[in-house]
Formats: sequence, structure tokens, C-alpha cells
Amino acid sequence: MTHPALKVIRPIVKASSALSPRIVGKLAFRLFCTPVGRAKIDPRNPAIRKAQGMFARGTRRLVSHEDGFASVAEFRPEGHLRGSVLLLHGWASQGLFMAGFVEPLLAKGYRVLVLDLPAHGASSGRLLTFPRALQAITALLRSEAPLAGIVAHSFGGAVATVAASGGIAAYEPVRTKKLVLVSAPRGMQPYGDAFARMIGLGKRGHGAFDDEVLALTGRPMADFYARPDLAQAGIPTLVLHAPDDKEIPFSDAEELARAGNHVTLVAMPGLGHRRILFAPEVHDAAADFIAG
Repeated sequence: MTHPALKVIRPIVKASSALSPRIVGKLAFRLFCTPVGRAKIDPRNPAIRKAQGMFARGTRRLVSHEDGFASVAEFRPEGHLRGSVLLLHGWASQGLFMAGFVEPLLAKGYRVLVLDLPAHGASSGRLLTFPRALQAITALLRSEAPLAGIVAHSFGGAVATVAASGGIAAYEPVRTKKLVLVSAPRGMQPYGDAFARMIGLGKRGHGAFDDEVLALTGRPMADFYARPDLAQAGIPTLVLHAPDDKEIPFSDAEELARAGNHVTLVAMPGLGHRRILFAPEVHDAAADFIAG
């Protein structure tokens, strides 16, 4: 949201928070769940051209779920199949940006499923919430044996953690043998609070915002905290994070690593929040961990 737009909207939201907190809280939550500023696909970028070439080799299909359909790219290895790996992108991104992980996983004998989350890429919808993400994942994996692993970036890492730990009671835990979390956040509360401050949401409006989260998921936003979820799941987890990440601080990765000895943190210096997706050493580390 641009600075001039905020100058107009903040006083309105602040006043509405006091007069009609329930309505403004509901609208604020809907806005919070709406992806904006989506990552651009620039074909002049060699990394994007390489990703597009990789995706041209895959099989695209649509999977129906309760709120629409999700787009999936599937890649199969030659020879013996060792299992399946699910790739999840981050907020305002799409599966194409996870293409670098495909070839190393294929080389190790894994079938790779790259999902466009709801309201992203070629999938339907305008909103992305944890339940909608789980609907799409559950529909995709309905006939799957336990996954060999999930590799997820940024918000996709939060989705993967909630999915694997059974973080929403209405959905069965997604069975996976390994997790790889790339530049993933430690929780959702800081982002909800920052959004509320940005748009000028008052105390009562913020309370109504939090009520929307509770009604939708059965958990307050503060409870979406990755460390206890990872501790409970007990799944071997590799955390890859750049100390220079300006969007999700490295301290979040350090917090994830405190979930237990089953979580390994590897720093990836100089790769920021998005360049990390195009680094061969990151792709290889993920594939080696899942195959190890």
C-alpha cells in the first residue's frame, strides 16, 4: 500500500475502529489475506528463463478443492522412484520461483509437486489463509503415501509447519518425513500487528481482526508460532536462512532451531530473502537433506 494511500485510509480506519469495530476488523482481515505486489515474471532475467524452461518439461494440472482449484506442476524422475516432494512458494509469489529445487530432487529419484497456493500463480481465488492453503494441499495429496519431504519458502514455510504439525484441527496432519524451511517466519503475530499499525487499526478494531482469525482457524493469531509446532511434530527439519534477510530476520531462524535437536539451522550469507531461491548451494542442501 503506497504512502499517499495510507495518509487517506488511516484516519478513516482509526475512526471506524471505534464506531464499527466488528465491520472494520472483518474488512481489515480480508485485506490482510489479499496478496498484493506480486512477484514479477521478467523473461529477460536468465534465472526466470531457466525456471520457465524447467516448467515447460513438467505436467500441469488443476486440482479441485472446497474453494476453487489449485494449479500443480508435476515432474517425474527417470528410473526408480524414491518418493514425492512438495514445493511451496511464499506470499505474493508462485511455484515458478521454486523451480531451482526441481532438478536436484529429480536427480535423487524424487517426484516433485510444485503447488501454486490459492490466490497465487494459476490457482483460483483472491484470498490466502491457512485453511485455504490446507484445502489445496489436502486435495493434492489425497491419494499420496507419506511425502519424502516438503520444501517451502517464506510464508510457505509457515503453511508447511502448520500442515505437518496438524495446526488446524479441521485438517489431518500432512504426513512427511522431512521439512526444509527456507527464509521462514517464526510466527504470524508480528505481521498482523505491523499490518494493523500500518492501516491505523484501533484497539477495538484490532480485537475484531483477531476474532476473525480465531473464528476461521480455531486458534488466535498469537498461537501460530512455529517453534512449539515444530517441537510437537518432531519431524527432521532443515532451516536455511540468510543473515542479511531484510524481510524475515535471521533471529526467526534461530528461534525455529530451538524447537529441538531434530531441527538443523544452516546460515546462507549474502542471499537475502529472495536471491536464496536461485542459489545452487541452497537447492543442493535441500535435496541432500531429504535424501540423507
